[in-house]
Amino acid sequence: MNGDQAEQAQTAQSNEVVLNSAQDSTAAQSAEPASASAVSEEKTTAAQGSVTAATAVQNSNSTEISSDVANTTTQVKVAAASSQKNGWVNENNHWAYYQNGQVQSGRSYSYLPTITANGTGAGHDWYLVDNGVVQSGVQKWAGTYYDFDPTTYLRVDNSYVKSQWGDWYMFGQDGRIATKVYKWMGTYYYFDPSTYLRVDNDYRQSQWGDWYLFGNDGRIQTGVQKWAGTYYYFDPVTYLRVDNDYRHSQWGDWYLFGNDGRILSGLQKWAGSYYYFDPSTYLKVTNKNFTFAGMALHADASGIITGQNRNSSFMLSIYQAALDGWHQYGVLPSVTAAQAILESAWGESALATEGHNLFGIKGSYNGQSIVMRTAEYGAGGYYYINDAFRRYPSNYESVVDHGRFLASNSRYHNLLWQKNYAVVTNDLHADGYATAPTYASNLNNVIRTYGLDAWDRQVF
Repeated sequence: MNGDQAEQAQTAQSNEVVLNSAQDSTAAQSAEPASASAVSEEKTTAAQGSVTAATAVQNSNSTEISSDVANTTTQVKVAAASSQKNGWVNENNHWAYYQNGQVQSGRSYSYLPTITANGTGAGHDWYLVDNGVVQSGVQKWAGTYYDFDPTTYLRVDNSYVKSQWGDWYMFGQDGRIATKVYKWMGTYYYFDPSTYLRVDNDYRQSQWGDWYLFGNDGRIQTGVQKWAGTYYYFDPVTYLRVDNDYRHSQWGDWYLFGNDGRILSGLQKWAGSYYYFDPSTYLKVTNKNFTFAGMALHADASGIITGQNRNSSFMLSIYQAALDGWHQYGVLPSVTAAQAILESAWGESALATEGHNLFGIKGSYNGQSIVMRTAEYGAGGYYYINDAFRRYPSNYESVVDHGRFLASNSRYHNLLWQKNYAVVTNDLHADGYATAPTYASNLNNVIRTYGLDAWDRQVF
């Protein structure tokens, strides 16, 4: 092979290489799209799988987060609930009652769990609470007052307790504060209706209307007791004041008490007889002669009083009636006695002895009368007539009726309740009670002679 053939052969071989290279390149290009598509599909599939997996992971994480949030919320709620106050809670040494973290507003008497040292107990009791805080001591509730124990906080019944401000009060069986008469520790006391405090050393009217005396320690009194400057007697069973009776004292002596309950002294009529009671000791006088209010008197071994002479005996027979005439009608005792002495001749006149008519009062008494010859005074001097006069069962009725006679006639009203005997005697004469011109002066002389003004001092 010559040079040209060798060069052609080399050129042909080179072209073949180029061609083959080009064919390989074409084939490669032809094959390349198919490979890229497959890869793309694989990538897409892989990506989709990744997204799906990511979504699944995300969903899984979201579920876990939601669950965690829910659990956390529940835990927070439980924690919050567990931190709320319930039951009795001691706050600054005061017990307060909570329900779901709240206290009840206002003031109420409520049935709540029992308060113990540690708070809420197992049982239930009634408590007075104010804005949830339990109350103790004396408290106002439902229009009255109650006391609540400072330790248990329970209502105190039937007890005498010291309040938070230092005063003592009585609380009854229903817990209410007690007033007026109340029985406690075997005796009775009185509690003022306004202050509720115990009343000492006073005479008070009870809730049922009767009156009782309470001593220095507040206890109800019995027997002889001093009150308002004098003495009274209070029955040991009923505790009531005893009026118009002769009683045995707690120390053994006997005393007489009058219509107003006061202890009596001086000359007194009791059970149909007169007795004399010493003005200092108030004891009955026995076995003694003495003078009282112009009368000479004698007390025998039992104390019964009689007059030592006729005049004293007559005066004694009208003494109590003269005092009663003042109390009932306002006629002065001294004047009544002087009239009886003067007009009945010391009870010796026929009218006095036959009809106990001591004053010459005409007419009849309870249908009873007596006709007597009597002297009258006129323009020509004294003259005598027969007339009907009142007949009495005793001197006592005659004297009392005398007071009634004066009080029932309007012309004598000017002398009633007058305390000066000279004024009364003058009024009697001026009012025409007697026709004798010396009637007033005669009465005055009798009063002075026998000291009858002492009778007046027995009534005022």
